[in-house]
Formats: sequence, structure tokens, C-alpha cells
Amino acid sequence: MPVNIHDIRKLAGAGKLAEALQAAKQCALSGLGDMDTPVTLLNAEFEYLRRCYINGVLSEQEEMAGRQRIAARLLSLVEPMENAGIPAGGTAPERITILFLGANPFRSLALELDREVQEVSEGLKRFGKRDAFDFRAKIHVAAADLQRMLLEAAEYKPRFVHFAGNAVEKHPEYGSGVIFEDEHGAARVIGGDVLAAIFRQFPSVECVFLNTCDSGPSALAIGKQVRYAIGMNARVYDESAIVFAVAFYEAIAGGNDVPFAFEFARTRLLTEHYPEQASIPVLITDGKSNGPVYVDGDSHLTEIQPRIMR
Repeated sequence: MPVNIHDIRKLAGAGKLAEALQAAKQCALSGLGDMDTPVTLLNAEFEYLRRCYINGVLSEQEEMAGRQRIAARLLSLVEPMENAGIPAGGTAPERITILFLGANPFRSLALELDREVQEVSEGLKRFGKRDAFDFRAKIHVAAADLQRMLLEAAEYKPRFVHFAGNAVEKHPEYGSGVIFEDEHGAARVIGGDVLAAIFRQFPSVECVFLNTCDSGPSALAIGKQVRYAIGMNARVYDESAIVFAVAFYEAIAGGNDVPFAFEFARTRLLTEHYPEQASIPVLITDGKSNGPVYVDGDSHLTEIQPRIMR
């Protein structure tokens, strides 16, 4: 049954914020594309709020205040569309689904994951193709969240999975793999082989993009199960990681394939004052790398305050 913007107001007014956000996402996908990015970010913020409350980080009063802030921002998105008389959404056209995951359990790392969500979503608009993409984001993810998102999106056959955050290789404390968060927000390292086993169950996934330091070996393992995987063979700056990701999805939105988008994004690094970073991204195609997947060196997590690396 189609959802319209009036349903969102009713659900929010009844205190059913999760249902209101879900209805807003459905409206965005059925034609109200301008709502998609802010609703995606509100959903991510709401999930994090609930996790903090469940784990005892927030009191009941703090959790309620957070809900009220999110509800107010959601209604501020709905109001101008409601006043303009925008009708209910119809059947959503077929879209390319991108799952964006973010995790950063380290307080000393000031990674701009929310900005990466925003700028990647904006990059999909550059060719007037934002409505062609179903962009779903979740920040502070656990490995189980990855499985659940893939399962929930299975009917939409997700083609791209993007991870922003941290990875390690041969780290003295964390070992090797991609760093998710556990139920308490602490670091939980998941090896590339385990991630590959997860993606093996979802054949619609065409490309897994690990936009983190030292993720090349994990990408190589994943690349044995998916057509394309992208990782980083060394430490990468937060800013250049975002520049690379935005350029990659701009090229995808322009109707290009993954190898073209990868080279397009590497060239963007050369033109955006990050030429020394252009050799760090690695593309894995059918399990084979176009360059070294790991360059020996100190991990960004060995520094006292590594605030600009990921």
C-alpha cells in the first residue's frame, strides 16, 4: 500500500518514530528523492541513539530527548512538501541499491563518516541520477548489522556495499581485518575470509568497497567471492578517502562500470592535491589485484592521536 507524507506526520505524532522514518524512506524511494539523503542520515542517527540507550550510555530522559529532536527534524522535512501538496508516492521504479556502512569505535580518530554519507549521496545527483539509486546508510555498525542489511535488502538485490572506517593488517593488538563495533561500541575485527563468506550468500553484490587504511588484503579475500572489490594498500587520509569515494560514485552515476569508475576516482586524487595517495587504492577483479594489496608500514592505530587517518 502506498505511503504518503501525511502518514509520516501521523506516525511521528503517535510516537512511532521507527515507523515514521521507514515511511519517510518509502516516500523518498517512490519519487521524493530530495528526502532520501536527510532521511538516511536520520535513520542512522536513530539506530545509534537506540543502541546507546540499550547499552546504558543514555538515560531514559536523554533517549526521549534524542527521539524528540529526530522527530522534529523529520517533520521539518515533511512540512514544506505537505504544504506544497505533493501527492503520495506510487510504485518505486527499479533502482541500484548501495549499502553504506560506517564504524569508528576509536575516540581519538575524528573520521567524518556522516560527511562521507552526505557527499557520496550528493555525488549521485551530479548527473541527475539520484533517483536511480536506493542509498541506505548505517553508522556504528556491527558485523551482524551487515548481515541484516544484506538480508533486508535482498529483495532489492544490492549491487554495491561500501564500508567507511578502519581496517588493520598484522596489527599487534587487533590482528588483521575490518574493524566493526560490538554491541557496546568497542572494536570488533572481522577477517576478510569471514566477510567473504558473508558476501558469498548474496550473489547480487557486484562490488564491495572498503574505504579504509590497510584494507587491501581483506578486499582480496572478498574479491574471491564478488566480481569487484576495492581496498587500500596503505594508510589513507580521511579527506582523500572521501574525495576518492565521491568521484567513484559520480562515475557510477554517469553510467560507467566499476573499472572505469575506479580509474576515474584515482585520477581525481591526482587533481585534488593528493597525488601521493593515488597509488593506494587497489581494485580486485575476479580475485586478482591490479597492484600490491599491502605495503608494509606502521598502522594508523599505533599513533597516539591519529586524527586524520583511517
